[in-house]
Amino acid sequence: MITSSSKLNDCFGQYISECEYTKKLSPQTMSSYQDVIKNFINMMPEVKTPLDLKPFIVHEFFKRLGERAKRNGKELKTSTIRTYYNKLIVFFKWLETNNFIEEKSLSTKITKPPNPKYHDAKALSEAKVSKIVASVALHNMENDTLLKRDLAITRMLLYTGIRKGELLGVRIQDVDFNQKTLFINGKTSKSRKSRSIPLHFSLLTALRFYLKTREFQNSTCEYLFISSKRDEPLTRQGMKYWVEKYKKLSGVNFHLHQFRHTFACNLAMQGTNIISIKNLLGHATTQMTEHYLRSIKTEDARSHIDNLLY
Repeated sequence: MITSSSKLNDCFGQYISECEYTKKLSPQTMSSYQDVIKNFINMMPEVKTPLDLKPFIVHEFFKRLGERAKRNGKELKTSTIRTYYNKLIVFFKWLETNNFIEEKSLSTKITKPPNPKYHDAKALSEAKVSKIVASVALHNMENDTLLKRDLAITRMLLYTGIRKGELLGVRIQDVDFNQKTLFINGKTSKSRKSRSIPLHFSLLTALRFYLKTREFQNSTCEYLFISSKRDEPLTRQGMKYWVEKYKKLSGVNFHLHQFRHTFACNLAMQGTNIISIKNLLGHATTQMTEHYLRSIKTEDARSHIDNLLY
């Protein structure tokens, strides 16, 4: 039986089990919680049990995070601090609710960090997108299968804005060529909710070409995107390699999630209402969607202003 004198790591194991089987959190969400708590436990070896948790201990943890970042020649971002804070607070509240520590002894006494102020543009510019697409086309001329697959992946990211886990979880049957839609199964989604996304004709064409090459290979894998070496689903590690490969070939320093921001911003600049964008992205609230649209600058509204007529 786990008690307040049990090891903090054991308490966290019980918390994660509850998240998985009772709260039904997605694997990606649980993984992010595990990363934060494991970092906390590793960097704070003096904290053995929940009773050792005090507000000053948490503040010391953030101090050590900052010092570690400096040793690596980096700066601890406000957004990183806020991410750690949010996930730690949820765990601390669980400890309080389950009587491992006194109620409100910790969660209400830790200084809340400020909201991060984003000045960087997360959406990819048209020039950067062109470089990435060109690198896919130019560096796979001798491998038609890889060319068709990677062009399909690139267009899938650009024209649907789906998350990495969703991309890897798409099955061939999820693509409806007749209805021109893509079904995202809630089991593969961070939001845990299923949704349907209309497909752009350019993406449909790329998918048809890609699936035709798979027919020639007698592929039987049910997943849409498969490994370049075997008839098995593309993995997270494989997707990480994909990003690193095209970062080097294109000269564009990007990460996968930027395609999602790009999709959202381009829809907004085309006049799509925020509710529709929210639904396409699978967000729970428009507040989250608004974060994705921060790349849109005032100057981007010029063409719309020029078109006004009274």
